[in-house]
Amino acid sequence: MRAIATAFALLCIFFTSTLLSQTLKPEEIFEKYNKSIVVVYPIDFNGNSMGQGSGVVLKDKGWLITNFHVFAGAEKLIVVHGEDTLSYDGIIGVDIEKDIVLAQIVGYECETIPIGNSDNIKIGEEVYAIGSPMGLENSITKGIVSGYRQSLGDVKSSLIQIDASLSPGSSGGAIFNSNGELIGITALGLRGGNNLNFAIPINIVMNVDMGNYSDQKKLQALNYFYQGKNLYDEGENSQAVEYFGKYLEIFPNDHKAYNYRGLAYFASKKFDNALKDFNKSISISRAYAPAYNNRGETYYKMEEYEKAVKDFSMVIKLYPDNVQAYYSRGIVRLADGDNDEAVEDFEKVLKYDPSNADAYVNMGIAYYNEKDYEKALSSWKKAIKIDPSYKPRLQNIMDLADFYWQYNVK
Repeated sequence: MRAIATAFALLCIFFTSTLLSQTLKPEEIFEKYNKSIVVVYPIDFNGNSMGQGSGVVLKDKGWLITNFHVFAGAEKLIVVHGEDTLSYDGIIGVDIEKDIVLAQIVGYECETIPIGNSDNIKIGEEVYAIGSPMGLENSITKGIVSGYRQSLGDVKSSLIQIDASLSPGSSGGAIFNSNGELIGITALGLRGGNNLNFAIPINIVMNVDMGNYSDQKKLQALNYFYQGKNLYDEGENSQAVEYFGKYLEIFPNDHKAYNYRGLAYFASKKFDNALKDFNKSISISRAYAPAYNNRGETYYKMEEYEKAVKDFSMVIKLYPDNVQAYYSRGIVRLADGDNDEAVEDFEKVLKYDPSNADAYVNMGIAYYNEKDYEKALSSWKKAIKIDPSYKPRLQNIMDLADFYWQYNVK
């Protein structure tokens, strides 16, 4: 995490900044923003209640924020705080991958919650969670930031790991820092874990694509996408293809849906169909890295190595720190006999991730192919030091490389 480094030239500026970042007690945070945290009841297309979650009202924007998994399958929401039922004008923002849904709130009076910068979160800092676990409206718990994760389970988003106690019904609630700033939205917890809970960083929430999802047909389409994604995650690829197809009939220009349907085709080894969907995804959004990555994986399976290298290179151009893209490109180059370039890619991986045993293993294979047996052995020994389970798998080729090296066999 980047520390905030700001130079203050005037005493009055320093004094103002100090006031703005004043630490609040948990009871002060609760008292100020309790009314901005609401209970959310999703109602299905038959008028039945589907459970209960939490939500956060941003008064200055007129937004209600909650998780998409709270809303999934619903036609509408009932939003309450105490004896008040809040009115809203429909769904205005959705990101199913990141598990976020936004609704437009109308005429509700509450405090304006200050928005923090989730990029500046530090591991170990105190946080406070407010939500309605098990329907117990607006409970507050205290914890610390335990870590920062790139994605987890169905949520394809960076996540803040916290140890504040949460329970079912907390989803969609607020995570505050000690300054009373909103830094995250409660998302999920790991079953069987002891307070292994996660929140979506507020910076991600604030950048959700906006749109109009007011009519029933569009709401049903969102559920087609959600069902397709879940079916894909469960390995039910044929059904996933069907649901993504239904979604695309209503939203024919959604690049993420084409990418997901392509993944379902890929998992079914229908590579030609997968390529068509990845191509379509890229034609709609030229900067959408996942589609390039997945098309690269498809070309690799089809042994079209030059095209695969080109796609992984595009991912790296879009995201220069993407370690997985360097690794994948190295694997393709290794398969294509470009051993020197493969070594360069694996070295790049190890620069970012020095404990990547797989990169050492494959770099050793590239050196072995080039008959540089000393470097091959060195790479494999480093892999075994990181992950001893590699030793029995590498022993035979290491013995052979050692023989070739000792007797200068070329």
